[in-house]
Amino acid sequence: MIIDIIIQIAMSFVGTIGFSILFNVPKKELVFCGIGGSIGWMLHYFMMDTSPILGTFAGTAAVAAIARHLAYRRKMPVTIYMIPGIIPLVPGAGIYFTMFYIVMGEYNDAMLRGVATLAAAGVIALGLLAVLSLPRRLFGYKM
Repeated sequence: MIIDIIIQIAMSFVGTIGFSILFNVPKKELVFCGIGGSIGWMLHYFMMDTSPILGTFAGTAAVAAIARHLAYRRKMPVTIYMIPGIIPLVPGAGIYFTMFYIVMGEYNDAMLRGVATLAAAGVIALGLLAVLSLPRRLFGYKM
């Protein structure tokens, strides 16, 4: 159990940093991106047993909140931390299996998987919207 958690943290950290490099994030910000992605993934991971949708929302909201705070503290754009941070939460396997079931002619399975994937993608958008619509002063900005 504890080994699995350590592996989950490490892989989400490495995956987030990998996409940060792909998106040309400055080198001094890579660790912060990795930490944000890891925290978001761990919230998602721990809440998967109760509700995958709620876990995705909580993870996305955490990534967005961390990104807003880091953007203020590090004097960088929010997107530098937010876009790579949500990458571990993107339902890539759901997209893959939806297409796989369509190609194999298993339309019922494709529909079930596709709806779950669209729900996860929608929840990611709602999580970002919820946090990005909060007042700036909650994240350290001074008026």
